[in-house]
Amino acid sequence: MELIDVNEIKATKKVKQLILDLQVKLLSTEDALEDMARAAEIAEISGQFEMMSTFVRQANEVLAERIVRPDTSVKAGDYKMTVITDDKEDQKDAT
Repeated sequence: MELIDVNEIKATKKVKQLILDLQVKLLSTEDALEDMARAAEIAEISGQFEMMSTFVRQANEVLAERIVRPDTSVKAGDYKMTVITDDKEDQKDAT
């Protein structure tokens, strides 16, 4: 993926700023992930797993500014279940 030059696209200032902000966030996340991957590789080879704590701290700092996702989990009360036995059909609430 290549960086987008916001001067070359037709968009409002807010959209351009959002694109720039997301690109910066993506780059910092990729940097932290790359650091974690290298640290894990070195720790695995050398057996010095205590060095991972610095990179875990860095990853947690990046994750502190994560984008908040809406809760999309399915709760038991959100659906009904149909149980078919022999020729009878009983419909029960899942809760």
